[in-house]
Amino acid sequence: MVTWVAVVTLSVDLGLAGREKSAWGDSPARSGWESDSSFLPRVQCLALGLAEGTELYRPLRESHKLLQVPGLCILSYPTPLYFGTRGRFRRILEWHLGLGEGGKEAPKTDGPPDAVAEPVRVVVLDCSGVTFADAAGAREVVQLASRCRDAGIHLLLAQCNASVLGTLTQAGLLDRVTPEQLFVSVQDAAAYALERLELTGPKTCTVWV
Repeated sequence: MVTWVAVVTLSVDLGLAGREKSAWGDSPARSGWESDSSFLPRVQCLALGLAEGTELYRPLRESHKLLQVPGLCILSYPTPLYFGTRGRFRRILEWHLGLGEGGKEAPKTDGPPDAVAEPVRVVVLDCSGVTFADAAGAREVVQLASRCRDAGIHLLLAQCNASVLGTLTQAGLLDRVTPEQLFVSVQDAAAYALERLELTGPKTCTVWV
């Protein structure tokens, strides 16, 4: 009944998150459930590229012709971030940025398999799909910021809603990043990233066809 009310009055994501949290509480068994992917939706963190002649960033896998800047990784994480999804969030970001146990490896891309990828120097995380974050999820973002900083990757966050940004702030995000690393749109964050990378023109971009 509580789940049904939460789903109707809030959203499906928040309602189900509430059900999961009330069902598992803070018991040790929760960690076992969290590692069981059968309970969670298949979430993919989408790598974005610039549609030529526009200011729109689209998933590389869904578009026929996109521009991708060497050294710049733009990722969209389209799901709430809470205790049940934090592990998957961490693994997905590690995969894209090469921050796994093997050290700073070559970054993964959605482009042709024979493409030579440059190390990621700036990453933009599009948070527009993160409709909710709890304290555990927020701590993952803070830890990501620390790992990016240690690896020499400049992390930018874009389109965080007020509630999520408040939770991230309470978790200590601003101890890891500056307010200048928070942007209201992916376009603004990407423009800042291009300046940071000191690019001179579109000739430095790779086009996936």
